[in-house]
Amino acid sequence: MRNARTIGLIILMLAMVTAMSFAQKPSKAYIINSAHDLRANETGGIAVGNTSPSYALCNFCHIAHKRGSDTFQNWNGPLLWNHTISSTTSYGVYSSNSFNGYGTDIADLGASNGPGYTTSNLCLSCHDGTLAVDSFYVAVQGATSTKKMGDISNDFVINNLTNTHPVNFTYYGASWIPQAGVLAPASMISVDAAGSVPLENGKMQCWTCHDAHNGKSGIFEQNFPSNGIPTGGVFCQYCHI
Repeated sequence: MRNARTIGLIILMLAMVTAMSFAQKPSKAYIINSAHDLRANETGGIAVGNTSPSYALCNFCHIAHKRGSDTFQNWNGPLLWNHTISSTTSYGVYSSNSFNGYGTDIADLGASNGPGYTTSNLCLSCHDGTLAVDSFYVAVQGATSTKKMGDISNDFVINNLTNTHPVNFTYYGASWIPQAGVLAPASMISVDAAGSVPLENGKMQCWTCHDAHNGKSGIFEQNFPSNGIPTGGVFCQYCHI
């Protein structure tokens, strides 16, 4: 009986920890009526779509089914991506005396037609301003808008990464971490143990800090929890000491 109680207590604790971990991520429902809700006639939308039943909120970025012949320019990522990838071949690489001295493996983002694509490329397929927001890989009925990001707001056009926070560099297990004075990530897939601040195969990408679905946040930050973070809960302090 005592063993049964012990086992039951362990199961309960594991369930609580699991629930707390998943609770850190904001609901994808927050995208509704946010700036990433691109349907026409929606309160927060920017009217680049129309009201066709086949032209749903998720279609701007995702498609529920792909044919076996759909190779998406040789990139078959897990997100069932439906937006055309930009043909831009270079966005530049962040550079500074201190950062260069760390000897990171930072790489450029661009059209590599293969494994070189990252989730950051997916963000840039809209945000570099070269393609219409509804430029689709698989045609969507009723998608006729030609508006690009710059037609909507120049504030969100990012076509040069030389002066932005660096992305596409290995953060997990990097030898330069002590020298740079940053916190070591918990795993290959997340900066924090709760899984709230994601990495992509150990690399920092756009979505490490920005969650496109989290319209609850003004700049689409991840839902950074405050536990263990210095006063104010500044999300930069998940990495920077």
